[in-house]
Amino acid sequence: MKLVLDQDVREGTIRVDLAWELFFGSKSSLPEGHGARLIPFTNWLWDELGRKAGFLNKSAGKELTLAIPALGQDGLDFLVRIASFWAEEVHVKKAGVVSENLWKKPVVNLFDDKTLDGSEKALIRKDNTEDSYQRFLMPLLGPGRAFFRVEALKNGETPARFHSHSHVDEYYLILDGSGTLRYNDKEVPVKRGDLIGKPAGPDAASQLIADRGEPLRLLDMEIWHDRAQLSKDLVRNPDHNEMFIRGPGWSGLFPAEAFQSSDDLWKHYNEGYRRTLDGGWVPSKNRGHKKMRENTQ
Repeated sequence: MKLVLDQDVREGTIRVDLAWELFFGSKSSLPEGHGARLIPFTNWLWDELGRKAGFLNKSAGKELTLAIPALGQDGLDFLVRIASFWAEEVHVKKAGVVSENLWKKPVVNLFDDKTLDGSEKALIRKDNTEDSYQRFLMPLLGPGRAFFRVEALKNGETPARFHSHSHVDEYYLILDGSGTLRYNDKEVPVKRGDLIGKPAGPDAASQLIADRGEPLRLLDMEIWHDRAQLSKDLVRNPDHNEMFIRGPGWSGLFPAEAFQSSDDLWKHYNEGYRRTLDGGWVPSKNRGHKKMRENTQ
């Protein structure tokens, strides 16, 4: 199949131009600095292409057109990357002129931060210096369940809080330098080539710190149980004494002390009461619960 990215709107095209403005609030520019802003848009485009393209889709035609806005090079590079997963030919059409095949390989280089196309450059978020930055790789590699980013840290920096996930498997590969891994109550030295595992399940909190007198460069890999950032996830931050809930329909936090044992719940499951903020309870005539819990405090 051949995919054509056309700046002229015609009937029967996938209206990327409208979606671009809807998701990004812009008619032409690609959001800079954080790949997470691209994920909802890419999920939408991925599903649209899945309905009309695909190598095993026998209903697909020989050519499919996507109506696109007048984009800069970074936006075009990004759309060509996503389209290239679905077809062996990807062309851009401007003022009636069709380009050569612009198909892009599904490859990024973790060590080369200089020779990047426009979409790769747009997904770099720099901190205060050239030596401290995050390079987001998703969704340049497709909008699957994985979320990857390269992080370069100066000595004394950390890429994230001391934290755990309930619904994300997380792995770190040390690409260069050395540092310290905090893993629950233990501290472990790490160096180039070390692959660190933190699967969801045991609620293990971890943090990497560049604290050994040299920069630290790592690949942060998250594997979600659904497409990245569509799952609901409970994040624990022991240093900050916070529990953070995130995901579709979730966004809030509460102090870790508010997290209580569930034994009391099951013991009094069929009784009528309402839990209070301090962990106590007051009687309540809940529908379907005839027995009232007696206050013995």
